[in-house]
Amino acid sequence: MTATTTVTVKRNPDSDELYFELPEDLLKTLGWEPGDEMKFEACDRGAFILKKVKYETVSLDLDQDELYRYMLAAHEQNMSFNEFVEHAVTSVLAEDSLLEES
Repeated sequence: MTATTTVTVKRNPDSDELYFELPEDLLKTLGWEPGDEMKFEACDRGAFILKKVKYETVSLDLDQDELYRYMLAAHEQNMSFNEFVEHAVTSVLAEDSLLEES
């Protein structure tokens, strides 16, 4: 089930930063709390999807040269190393899922 909520973006007069507040009942329904890390995904017509980031710890056994190459590749794609790894893992899982369907 997908629900849509519209909120007003406000400007902090002291810092000129933009912000918005989510209704308490929505936060409670989603199980979100102040301080949770969120991720924005762009949609059509200026809309976006807001998702709570859920981290899993994954140990990587990389030597310094490998780590440097992967960090450089992430930088070249304008990504953080964590975003680069997340993208790589997601791509492999999606590819594996497609192979299983064949």
